[in-house]
Amino acid sequence: PKPDENGNYPMDKTKAVSGEKLLRNIMSENKIELYAAYGKVMNCGGGGSCGTCIVEIIQGKDVLNERTNTELRYLKKKPESWRLACQTIVGNKENSGKVVVQRFPQWKK
Repeated sequence: PKPDENGNYPMDKTKAVSGEKLLRNIMSENKIELYAAYGKVMNCGGGGSCGTCIVEIIQGKDVLNERTNTELRYLKKKPESWRLACQTIVGNKENSGKVVVQRFPQWKK
């Protein structure tokens, strides 16, 4: 997406019931684009082996699971705020809250 005249990017919003659901699935079910052109064709379908679903968690880290072993390997040299949406579980029976996600953090300047 391209920024508007103020430099702001369009924002997609959705609500999801907390309860151990993958971020990738929440975005997909709510038609929030997760993949760039290459990722649409080459994604691994949620197996954690391609890295095309990288997102940055801007807010709400405490509502998510810890990085999985797959993420620890794949995102070893990336910022702690970067996650693989296919490995990131949102909420559980004990917590809920707002999660703000930046898609395509690798495109940031």
